[in-house]
Amino acid sequence: MKQSVYLNHAATSNHKFEATIQSLCQYLEKNNNINTNRGSQNIDELEVVFEARQLLAEFFHAPDPAHIIFTANATTSLNMVLNGLLKPGDHVLTTEVEHNAVTRPLYLLEQRQNISVTRIPCKSDGRLDPEIIESLIRPETKVIVMTHASNVLGTILPVKECFEIAKAHGILTVLDSAQTAGFLAIDIEEMLIDVLAYTGHKSLMGLSGIGGFALAQNMEHKIKPWMSGGTGSASLSLEQPDFLPDKFEPGTQNMLGILSLRSSLESIKALGLNKIADHERALTARFLTGLKKLPVTILGCTEAIQRVPVVSIRSARVDSGELSQKLFDRYQIVTRSGLHCSPLAHQTAGTLKTGAVRFSFGWNTTLDEIEYTLKALKEILSE
Repeated sequence: MKQSVYLNHAATSNHKFEATIQSLCQYLEKNNNINTNRGSQNIDELEVVFEARQLLAEFFHAPDPAHIIFTANATTSLNMVLNGLLKPGDHVLTTEVEHNAVTRPLYLLEQRQNISVTRIPCKSDGRLDPEIIESLIRPETKVIVMTHASNVLGTILPVKECFEIAKAHGILTVLDSAQTAGFLAIDIEEMLIDVLAYTGHKSLMGLSGIGGFALAQNMEHKIKPWMSGGTGSASLSLEQPDFLPDKFEPGTQNMLGILSLRSSLESIKALGLNKIADHERALTARFLTGLKKLPVTILGCTEAIQRVPVVSIRSARVDSGELSQKLFDRYQIVTRSGLHCSPLAHQTAGTLKTGAVRFSFGWNTTLDEIEYTLKALKEILSE
């Protein structure tokens, strides 16, 4: 192949929808760079923000567009939510396959706020048995925060089953959807999610620097603002406004990011989430089948239906970093090697010392690219 093959969608999507690119260009050409709520701007500016909230509220089944909060990314969202929910003495449940977006904020809270954290055990392929949770709950357990799917193992976790147990004990539920939003259907009400952290630049196909969190009904009263500043509203008060979305949106908004999300969500809606998932799952299934013929260890579940389109491998013959570099140098295949900001997931899989090479697929990935990659791997691993 003459062009590079991009297989790093778990980090960020590379090719955005054409409609998104066009809408961004039109916005910039019109010189519509105006601070929302901070001037007598064109009404289009306010409409873009509201329509993006509305689309996201429909997409996640949030109770109201005002319950959609915009931040820079899922990491910012998780920091805001965890710091806003937890106080000294609280206990938190999380999992053994979390990204550092969860583990580092929790570690900081352990050090500074004297909270305690228990990690729910996972099997080496990332699977989690919800029944274990019952034995880990304490009287002071306040929150369970977990990823929807590991960015290393790809394994989809039984979120609803876990959250049902949490709810039976009055525990608040926080979900990191970085690897699933735009691939799996997410229903806040049905899945018993109190707070859903999302990022825009992966399967939602927006720009980098835009993300946020969605709140279930009445959750806004349980989270204290972690950040404060100008909102263009209630300016006489020294306190952050107590109403949504202003309560959690200080500072200038990322209008280009919000616009990209509005446009990309319209395209996803037009395509249909099932169509996107079927395509990416078929690619994953073919890749897994091909890998089983090669001298590699596949991390995570080996059935495509149990995972997101993320496949990590380790070879006893070639160092993970070297394998990733050879794929790029010789075949222009873009992957990611190392620990993927998820040392816990690698520890669970037994690859903390070796790391792994991660292949991740998106809507624009083709079957030809999968076959080309399998051929490249076979050639490298047969040397």
